[in-house]
Amino acid sequence: MAPILATAGAGAPYINGGGVKNTGVELNLTWNDQIGKDFSYNIGINGAYNKNKVGEIPNDDGIIHGSTNQLYDNTPEFYRAENGKPIGYFYGFKTAGIFQNNQEIEDWIKAGNGVLQADVQPGDVKFVDINHDGRVNELDKTDLGNGIPDFTMGFNLGFNWKGLDFSVVANGAFGQQIVQSYRNHTSKQANYTTAILGRWTGEGTSNRIPRVTDQNLNWQFSDLYVQDGDYLRISNITLGYDFAKLLRCKAISQCRIYAQVQNAFTFTKYDGMDPEIGYGPEGDNGQGWVSGVDLGYYPRPRTVLFGVNLKF
Repeated sequence: MAPILATAGAGAPYINGGGVKNTGVELNLTWNDQIGKDFSYNIGINGAYNKNKVGEIPNDDGIIHGSTNQLYDNTPEFYRAENGKPIGYFYGFKTAGIFQNNQEIEDWIKAGNGVLQADVQPGDVKFVDINHDGRVNELDKTDLGNGIPDFTMGFNLGFNWKGLDFSVVANGAFGQQIVQSYRNHTSKQANYTTAILGRWTGEGTSNRIPRVTDQNLNWQFSDLYVQDGDYLRISNITLGYDFAKLLRCKAISQCRIYAQVQNAFTFTKYDGMDPEIGYGPEGDNGQGWVSGVDLGYYPRPRTVLFGVNLKF
């Protein structure tokens, strides 16, 4: 909304919040062929490369700030739109591992690095002092990636042979990040995921998951929440056979029995429920322009179907 004096006696009008520029290239290739009298096949592949950039945000800092209280209670913004950046990029602290012992803490501070924790202990997170001013604060937050894929692709393959048909369809996305938050870190009673079993419990036990404490300072929004979201999904496999010729019934031109598997396989390093995240939180201001945020939802099922196609 545009800024307006309170003495105007009315609410602020809505104005264009800026522009978004997408640049890229798309490619689609399809091949259909027949070998002999009985065998035919088809192959298709498509891909799209895209870069997204925000511009012309008409305010002083060139930023539209994301909503708060999204990942858990009282969390500050963790995404934003900013001139020159991808829309909805993730904004937080970078980390450099876990402090393993007191000597490592002393060496870190002597090297001029700041710490976020007031009483830092072994097992705490090393938050990176981006501006090297000897402190870790809001000025050290930075771009941690975004939920928009750099490259998307699709693939399909099929063949027919003497009444037998087979097809497979796949899709994938690469270059995007996912923010995963399944726990309310302000509540001591909130459940952890099994990832906590790999937490720091002593020197050398973990260099990623911090020790468990009564406070949540180690869980300020950082790259600990962010994972690569690349995936390749075999979304559909179908196998069928047309028995019409075997039936020798003039009234039936097709009697095809088929089996189909939907969401057959997903290849990804993402450890959440589903890497195909289109959801973005909508805050009090209806800001739904961020994607790639996984707060936990019902996962996509694998479905097996059997069917019959009849034509008379």
